[in-house]
Amino acid sequence: MTVRVLSNAHLVVGDHVVDNGWLAIWDGCVSALGQGDPPVARVFDDTADYVDLERQWVLPGYVDLHCHGGGGSAFNAGGIGAVRRAAAAHLARGTTSMLASVGTGAPAAMLAAAGAIADAIEDGTAPNVRGIHFEGPFLSPARRGAQTASQLRLPDRDFFEELLGAARGHARAMTIAPELDGAIDLIHRHGDEIAFCIGHTDADADAFEAAVDAGARHVTHLFNAMPPATHRAPGSVGRALLDPRVTVELIADGHHLAADAVRLALGIAGTDRVVLVTDAQAVAGMGDGRYKFADRTVDVRDGAAHLAGTQILAGSTAFLADATANAASWGVLSPVATAQISAGNAARVLGWRNRGVLAVGAAADLIVSPDGIHPAAVALDGHWRPTEA
Repeated sequence: MTVRVLSNAHLVVGDHVVDNGWLAIWDGCVSALGQGDPPVARVFDDTADYVDLERQWVLPGYVDLHCHGGGGSAFNAGGIGAVRRAAAAHLARGTTSMLASVGTGAPAAMLAAAGAIADAIEDGTAPNVRGIHFEGPFLSPARRGAQTASQLRLPDRDFFEELLGAARGHARAMTIAPELDGAIDLIHRHGDEIAFCIGHTDADADAFEAAVDAGARHVTHLFNAMPPATHRAPGSVGRALLDPRVTVELIADGHHLAADAVRLALGIAGTDRVVLVTDAQAVAGMGDGRYKFADRTVDVRDGAAHLAGTQILAGSTAFLADATANAASWGVLSPVATAQISAGNAARVLGWRNRGVLAVGAAADLIVSPDGIHPAAVALDGHWRPTEA
């Protein structure tokens, strides 16, 4: 097995940058890294492959915890081919780890979607998909957004267990509205099995805090699909920003949030608690037009996806590379900070110690970038992949 050594690069390692750094990849992992000239070939292997990156940046591959599809395919479609195509579209733009999100739908459709995603994970044909996120069906009708209204339901332990069974051990996260009857009990009983995320909720501050006390540790797309914060009732938004126990998702696609909302969240929660997500739908990477996927029809206008005939946003058309570039611009963030909010924090939410970081022993999931933001090359487990702008 050939060792590949990347040299003459800016390496984003944890909370600092190693200038004029080098990094060795062997057997899918980062086997060594350092500063200055890399060791001579004989230290590794006489066939070692040395690549001079000419002072480009090397960052951890993006980690997306909330994504419904892309490249014309939806994870909710219920077929393994759709899972493969959507995952490939995101991998080509630098997302080396992701959760496939299953939105609220008919029970049979949700179970079929979970099964198809599990199939693709297990046969290795969607190698960047590392688990399933259920966005529902235990969500607030008052804050449903684009979720299918007729399929929302109160928390139900039997159906929860059906969903986990269909996922075959790959369920990693579930968005839930904590004010619903039975929600706190579900979080308390099953918080060790799955990461509960507070979202699509009409909860006030007290209900939000009760969910965190019960074990919820993450917030689904902060600001969106929850009551707005006011000076007398900051509610869930205020508690989420102030509570150090939780991480918060931001959809920095230029449509879900104003730039100032992103700056506000970064200013209060800090770069150690913000997690960029796409909430991408099948239309990610598609042009303007009308599209039908799974159980919904979507209009894309000026890059924003809406439920057909409405102004309701139906996820995004963005990839995490787009969101990262936006956040970096709006927040005037360093490559270290962007790596935190686009990779490291998300991996930490799920306890992935060998993903989302550049470190010896970690998976060689890498982005090479000329500016520290836009990916020019992507490696997954040390294997280089075709990229798309």
